[in-house]
Amino acid sequence: MSQSISISQIQDVLIATIQVDLSTSVITEFRAHLFEKARAHTIQGVLIDLSEVKTLDRMNMDALVDVVATVEVMGRRCVFVGMRPGIAMALVNINYDTDQLTCVSNIDDGLAMVGG
Repeated sequence: MSQSISISQIQDVLIATIQVDLSTSVITEFRAHLFEKARAHTIQGVLIDLSEVKTLDRMNMDALVDVVATVEVMGRRCVFVGMRPGIAMALVNINYDTDQLTCVSNIDDGLAMVGG
């Protein structure tokens, strides 16, 4: 896994911290690594920390939503954490369907939401 995304475990929750703006190759690598970790560990959920992401386009957001859907099909809860106001506003401005997104402001709220 590249140094752009770290995946750690706190209690029974995986926390994926994205530290760079996303590209197709970064998302592909992230997806594979996250699914492997989720399969290999007994966890209740996954937090995807977007607090360091400065830009996010529709294609990359769609890819992240697909990751969330797959994690949830695996029987785990998945929540976005720390989305910047500018990204949230951009998603609303492009009429992105935000109803499908579960978001919290910080890791503590995310841990509480997924039961960690």
